Amino acid sequence: MNTKTTVKPLVAAILVALAVSGVARAESVIKEEVNVTAPQRVSAQDEATISASAVKALRHIAAARGELNGDNPDAEKAKAELAQADKLLDIIRAALPTAQIKDRIWVAKKHLEYEDTQAVLPDLIPIYASLDELVDYVPTSQAKQHLDDAKQAMKDGDKAQARENLDATDDALLYVEADLPLHATQTLVDQARADLSKGDTKAADTVLTAAEDNVVLVSFRFDSPLTLAKAALWRANQEYLAGESDYAKADLNDAVKQLEQAAKSGDDITRKAATDLVPEVRELHDAIADTGTGTADEGIKSRLASNWHRVKALSERSVESLSTGWQRLRAEGVAKKDLIEAKLQLAYARIDHFYSQDDAAAKVELAEARGYLDAALKKADGEARKEVENASKMFDRIDKDLKGDAKVVAARFGEAESQLSAIIHQL
Repeated sequence: MNTKTTVKPLVAAILVALAVSGVARAESVIKEEVNVTAPQRVSAQDEATISASAVKALRHIAAARGELNGDNPDAEKAKAELAQADKLLDIIRAALPTAQIKDRIWVAKKHLEYEDTQAVLPDLIPIYASLDELVDYVPTSQAKQHLDDAKQAMKDGDKAQARENLDATDDALLYVEADLPLHATQTLVDQARADLSKGDTKAADTVLTAAEDNVVLVSFRFDSPLTLAKAALWRANQEYLAGESDYAKADLNDAVKQLEQAAKSGDDITRKAATDLVPEVRELHDAIADTGTGTADEGIKSRLASNWHRVKALSERSVESLSTGWQRLRAEGVAKKDLIEAKLQLAYARIDHFYSQDDAAAKVELAEARGYLDAALKKADGEARKEVENASKMFDRIDKDLKGDAKVVAARFGEAESQLSAIIHQL
């Protein structure tokens, strides 16, 4: 039987992050201060400590609601509880694998305010190194391109362009597994605080009710099958390229086990996709066993990459879907689900084009993605509508350039995916 565990958004954010990142060992009693180090493999004690931090933050949110109910609502005490929740959100945010590189980008941008661009160039060296360390957590190709552009702008002495490209680098480092649920929780807390400042305790309580119970109810554990399958496939990919076939096979076995768990999901799309992936990954294991050691087979390399991209897309969809429930409080949020599905179909189209060399299938996926995008366009308004319209234009360029230069097509896909990720993150 498939047992589902319903977790609040903040808990989901940190528990999913724990699957692939870590923080410094904390004391047995949770301290509400930012005190973390660079990501490392987490121990069971670390997992328990960080999980407790997430639950403690939710406790403060519940306490804030308590101050707003009854005969004498106390907005100031509620604000104090939300301030404590903010501290815990900061702890969790600082624990993410992208925290260090984002700090380094901030330092480079600050130096641009008063240093010559040539003097800031050395700041980019540790940023490049951090990007190499992040490949197991977030897509880095787009961020690296923006960083390359920032480097060139600095060489040209163009501070404004360098700063713009550093901002784009930062924006491209979206750690979907945790950033989205954290963003949803933070947005609700901020909205409640704004309502309290206006003296509207009833509205604040409504928002906090969503934060506490109904924002993003998820069937997610910190050892999410899709998250772990994605990590195992990535390792198998790297190990196979390095000639470590035995290690690659072991990780493919791990990926199969996780995908078998994902195939029990209550979500139809996840269940079907995971079910289809299980035999494919098994066949990859057997193919590697048959070829033995030696030069990597191009067909196996392509299939490994294809399967990793598919699981990555599914994993991101699962996490992005966590933060849709609370959108009933905001009109533009109704388009979010369609955008998530459009992004998944876009990822599939990219895989069909680059790894399966099946442009007919890619066209079908693009058409499905376009259908979801059109549906989102009908529901969005204001700034969100403009951004969806821009994404729609990107889809047009992909369709037009599909048989063109591979680098151009790859850039088109990357731009469209980044645009959709940004819209989903903002809503």
